[in-house]
Parts: sequence; C-alpha cells; structure tokens
Amino acid sequence: MKYLILFFSLSLTFITAKDNTTYIKVDGMQCSYSCAGKVNSVVQKIDGVKESSVDFAKGVATVTYDDKKVARNDIIKNLKSNTSYSIELMSAK
Repeated sequence: MKYLILFFSLSLTFITAKDNTTYIKVDGMQCSYSCAGKVNSVVQKIDGVKESSVDFAKGVATVTYDDKKVARNDIIKNLKSNTSYSIELMSAK
C-alpha cells in the first residue's frame, strides 16, 4: 500500500509538472561561438532547465524549463550573476 501511494504521488507530479518557455534578451555578446556558448552553458547548468538555445544574431536565449523546479526569475538572476551581459526578459509562454 505504501508503494502504491508513493507511485501515485510521483505520477501526479509528472502529470502536473508544466514546461514553460521564456525568451531572454542578451545584449553584449561579441561572438557567436564563445559568447553564445557561455550563455547556453550557464542556463543548461540550472536544475529544472530542459532545453536552451541562443540565437546570437537576434541576441535571444530561448529556455524551456520545469516551473516546479525553477522560476523564470531565477534563470534571469543566474544569467546576470554568471555572465557580463545585459539580461532582460522578453516574454514568456
């Protein structure tokens, strides 16, 4: 019975967890390889981030994350403290 309750609880967590996508403006990147790579590397190390990509030409990081594990504002704070770029939220879905 105990295992059934545990299984049900875990299943509910997976069912109710919601992926969100946010778009973050990143100003100040000088190159497409190192700079965009740095932003991507910092974001991907955050627990709860599922995917990230950086469009150097547009200066936009697209981040898909689990809102049960990490908040959008925490991703932005992490980028601000671990990079030297200007970071700003564009929009969220």
